[in-house]
Amino acid sequence: MNSLTEKMLGLIADWNGAFPGAFNIREDSQCAGRQDSEHVRILSKKDKPGIDIHIDSGARGERVAIPACVTHSAVDDLVYNDFYVAKGADVTIVAGCGVHADGEEDARHNGIHRFFLEEGAHVLYLEKHIGLGDGNGRRIIDPQTHIELAAGASMEMITEQIRGVDSTRRKTDARLAADARLVIKEKIMTHGVQIAETDFTVDLDGEGAGVDLVSRSVAKGRSRQMI
Repeated sequence: MNSLTEKMLGLIADWNGAFPGAFNIREDSQCAGRQDSEHVRILSKKDKPGIDIHIDSGARGERVAIPACVTHSAVDDLVYNDFYVAKGADVTIVAGCGVHADGEEDARHNGIHRFFLEEGAHVLYLEKHIGLGDGNGRRIIDPQTHIELAAGASMEMITEQIRGVDSTRRKTDARLAADARLVIKEKIMTHGVQIAETDFTVDLDGEGAGVDLVSRSVAKGRSRQMI
């Protein structure tokens, strides 16, 4: 793992030289470090780039970190991460992405995350995005998130775009069963001529299901944001 990755990890995932609990660090489309815990198993996918994260029902207050970093131009990173959270589990998932462009070509990360929560499971999902580097290439982050909440499950999703991302298209869709609860809090900052697009679709498929969605934006200069 190089020093630029460590710098970005500090900005997006509170890295201080180590992660407590289970983690998977992605650097320039490769795995730069991985660790399981007693209640969390992380497995590489066999048919496409990405990982399967299995969190069993014994997880209580556990923390799982899965950050991704692109450290130079001419990298187009695509990853598929699936989270399977067992009945009654309670876990914090720290994601986030840093993209660094140092040349004429673009640097891009596209993370496709799917969450499958069983009955009564709870997830706090924390995600920060940042773009760095002095190259002329664009810093692009295009996340897609799919969420399925079983009866009584709950998920709180806190996402923040800090700075430096030239283009982002953020798509989130969710399906909630009876008494499931989804909270989404989004903060996006753009400047210069940057563009940010956000698309939310939430289906309340059961009685008592509910969603709380808050999106806050700061658009400086000639930047544009569409929600």
